[in-house]
Amino acid sequence: MSARLVHKMAARTRYVAREFRWPLAVFATLVLLGGWLFSRTIPHLSFGEACFGVYMLIFVQPTLKFPELHWYNKALFFVIPIIGLGAVADSVVRLGYLIFARKRKLQEWWIMEASTCRNHVVICGLGRVGFRIAQQLLQARETVVAIEKDEDSVFVEEMQDIDVPVLIGDARLKKNMLLANLEHAKAVICATNDDLANLDAALTAREIKPDIRVALRLFDETLATKVASQFKMPVISTSQVSAPAFVAAVTGRSVHQCFQLDGQTIHVADVKIRKLPPQSVAALQKQYGVSVVAET
Repeated sequence: MSARLVHKMAARTRYVAREFRWPLAVFATLVLLGGWLFSRTIPHLSFGEACFGVYMLIFVQPTLKFPELHWYNKALFFVIPIIGLGAVADSVVRLGYLIFARKRKLQEWWIMEASTCRNHVVICGLGRVGFRIAQQLLQARETVVAIEKDEDSVFVEEMQDIDVPVLIGDARLKKNMLLANLEHAKAVICATNDDLANLDAALTAREIKPDIRVALRLFDETLATKVASQFKMPVISTSQVSAPAFVAAVTGRSVHQCFQLDGQTIHVADVKIRKLPPQSVAALQKQYGVSVVAET
């Protein structure tokens, strides 16, 4: 069994224990407190026997005789099963609904799954860009939790089919970021189609966890530059990223990547060279102002 699977099982156990803490607390209090009271007021009855008697009394299978002394002991014989069965029934209903939510892929199950994640990446917006980002992160063996506003998005079910938690809601809201377990995440990527929504979600993430790494997708290049400088957040300009594809279309070159280096835009592209005089790579780079990455 892998360490990641062991960690996930332990995290699920912690979640269930947290969700069922009140029914369990009520049940334990009835057994221990009732056992202590019966052992002190019923002659020749040990604490262990009294606790077992209360336990059986909760399930309406009494092993203790009906008390003849003290009115409160008599009252407890009727009150304990009512309260105890109520706590048990509440736990059974909660557990049954959780199993149902797992089979039907309901929101409650994915909230639980998100709560088990640690050191993960939160993706805000599961459109085409967000979906591609999630795919590449998963290929890099990163853990992903997504927040998508549109529950009818074609990518929601596709991600959930491979057990990626996708929470339906607005990523700008603090409660949804918390449900995505942002406090234990290592990064958040805001990749919706709305610049202001991405910026709002990024600021919400920083409000919850000031040291979290944030990356934004922005259409407005001017806004992208200002956000990157003022908020110290990596910003991906859609126009800048798409530029290599247009360059490739009109020049016939294959542009692999485009990035900024010291204020300059650098294109990584395939360039076919038909005939050149014999010379070193260093001389070629100096003459034509290019950097040779690989030779084929």
